[in-house]
Amino acid sequence: MNTFFSLPPSRPSPVEGEGVSGQRPQVTNIFLSVFAIILLFSISAHSAEPAKEKITFAYAAISPSMAGVWMAKEIGAFDRSGLSVDLVYISSGAVAIQALVGGSVQAALGASNAVLTAIIKGAPIIAVGSNTSRPGMQLWVQPEIQRPEQLQGKTLAITRFGSTSEFVTRLILRKLNLEGKAELRQFGGVVEADLGFRARQAEGRVSSQAPGPQAKLLVDAAELGIPFSMNLLAVSTDFYRKSPKTVESIVAGYIEGIAALKTRKPQALRVLEKYLGQRGGTAEMHYEFVTKYLDSIPRVDPAAVDTVLEMVGSAGAAKAKLFDNSIVDRFVQDGFIDKLYKGGKS
Repeated sequence: MNTFFSLPPSRPSPVEGEGVSGQRPQVTNIFLSVFAIILLFSISAHSAEPAKEKITFAYAAISPSMAGVWMAKEIGAFDRSGLSVDLVYISSGAVAIQALVGGSVQAALGASNAVLTAIIKGAPIIAVGSNTSRPGMQLWVQPEIQRPEQLQGKTLAITRFGSTSEFVTRLILRKLNLEGKAELRQFGGVVEADLGFRARQAEGRVSSQAPGPQAKLLVDAAELGIPFSMNLLAVSTDFYRKSPKTVESIVAGYIEGIAALKTRKPQALRVLEKYLGQRGGTAEMHYEFVTKYLDSIPRVDPAAVDTVLEMVGSAGAAKAKLFDNSIVDRFVQDGFIDKLYKGGKS
């Protein structure tokens, strides 16, 4: 076997314990020296890498509307932005925003109505991005329900009060002239609300997918012509003021996640299967939602904000305090988003 070092064939092997004049201790010392140099170089190179800032990011539903955050995590988009992000599932937009206000998380993607209502009430948070500009949900009913008016006096399943599901349910009921004429029952989370519908504890359920095999589509909220952001990406105003570059990195990672969803379909399907497995439905079905509803440019639409403000009775609220599109606008202007989509879909 060839080695880097060999003993001269004419010299007898040194005896055990031979001093510095012996060949074997010299070889050993050389190897130890080389190993030490390599080790020191590795430690030095590692220490030279900038430490990533740790961020806890909350998402408020097991829904394809949250897929941009999942994809960003899975493809390392946040890491490339200099962040070490832990994703935390909090099963309600309202509760996720409470965690943001309390400082348990640094960013949250939660129900737009929960975000805006909290700000109007004085919560020190602000929206810096959005995921949709129309409601990507449908009203599903039990098979015997044929017409919207048959829901009068009936129960509709929602996740929690203050959630996207509650808000879009109310939007639909208003459009159908059924506002206040049906009971809303909260079940806790998306999966739990679906199970409640399947157990026939509710006659209707507003959701991004069929809540059960027997569910019948009655109304598609996206066809009602209502501008609406299902979820807003929010941070605390104090965090934004102290760490604007970090917030910019959060938004950049999210935007890259959305782009990857839309341009790397095979990988997107695997991510959707991983995070939505317990929800049911096929990855292809979830991917259809992603391509249809998630905005490539996650800008907060003022008209969508107006929809929420009108519903919560705060139409006169100052919008400047509610959201800030400056980060997204800069990414549009400098071509960052365009570069992510170069090469087309795959």
